[in-house]
Amino acid sequence: MTARLGPHAQDLTLDQFCSIVGSSRGGIKSLLLNQSRVAGIGNVYVQDPLFRAGVHPLRPANALSEAEITSLWRALRETLQESIDLGGSYWELNLYGEKGHWGKQHFLVAYREGQDCPTCGSTVVKIKTGSTSSHVCPSCQPWEAGGE
Repeated sequence: MTARLGPHAQDLTLDQFCSIVGSSRGGIKSLLLNQSRVAGIGNVYVQDPLFRAGVHPLRPANALSEAEITSLWRALRETLQESIDLGGSYWELNLYGEKGHWGKQHFLVAYREGQDCPTCGSTVVKIKTGSTSSHVCPSCQPWEAGGE
């Protein structure tokens, strides 16, 4: 039996995305990685959009403001499109067996533990987020909206 996939992240309208996020009590990162709710987002593709939107990955999805949800929707679409434009991730192969060109040099905070945040200069930290880890800027991605 094949698992049922949710709509692809690139196909979601803002209203659809708001509905999915607003109806979930779990952490926003877990929601976005749940392929039955939103398909097409993996751990490498979720960290920088959360950073761009200023959203901590463990915040409850239904606690996000409309502005945060809108910012996250835009950031997800931008990140995914950037990867598509560059042929996908450097570790992925396309139908012709060619590797993509989207990689660590394009990441803002993902996999940059101990480095400076590109926005504020704080140190990027690695945290445990369920069965995965996330790289976050504690200043730009506070647990609470508007501050820690």
